[in-house]
Amino acid sequence: MILCLWLAVWGLIVEVFEVSSDFLPNPVEVMERIITLSYEPIGAGTLVTHAAASVTRLLSGFVSALLLGVPLGLLMAYFRPINWAVTPIFELFRYIPPIAWAPFALFWFGAGNAAQAYVIFTSAFPPILINSFLGVKLIDTHLLNAGLSLGARTWTILTEIALPAAFPLIMTGVRIGLAAGWMALIAAEIVAGTGTRDGLGYLILQGQQQLHADLTIGAMAVISVIGVFLDSLLRRVERHFSAWRV
Repeated sequence: MILCLWLAVWGLIVEVFEVSSDFLPNPVEVMERIITLSYEPIGAGTLVTHAAASVTRLLSGFVSALLLGVPLGLLMAYFRPINWAVTPIFELFRYIPPIAWAPFALFWFGAGNAAQAYVIFTSAFPPILINSFLGVKLIDTHLLNAGLSLGARTWTILTEIALPAAFPLIMTGVRIGLAAGWMALIAAEIVAGTGTRDGLGYLILQGQQQLHADLTIGAMAVISVIGVFLDSLLRRVERHFSAWRV
């Protein structure tokens, strides 16, 4: 209901102030463009092709960040030598804007999925690692001491005590990492230009170059919807495993 109200306000502003559609199209024009994109190809294909390309790139970089960030964060929190060895490099790495890596990624990997997946990795990795680290650091020490007193091995403590107890904070980091990676992907696709000819960022770039504001805003709307959908999936995963927490 609130969304419909905002769309109505948007449309009213465009009509009352007679805003040019080249500057700001009304919601109906944007919706018509999205529908047109579903069957009329631009670049490598239709809207489904571009959305699938972006999501594929997102998952390749995000899953890499997840598989490295969570275990490394747990190990850094539990083993001081690992924390001392990794922290200086990580602190230097995490303050570099992800989009700053885009030119190097294009040079190293070419204008393909690997370059954009790397940019996503640089964006998603820091929040995942930091929250995994904090999740273990904030665990009640009595839980860990209880495991040690019962003779639990290090692997058991990490997987059966530390990981479940840190799960809420880890999931927070995962959600932040996913959102950051999704935004970094679109920026990387725009920086990559027309080299790949697919992806939602490519559609935005085409809209800007051709002065088709409805195409640019339509692609932005699709990006928003996909982002909300992916975040809702993560929240569902978190609720599903909530009983697993210590």
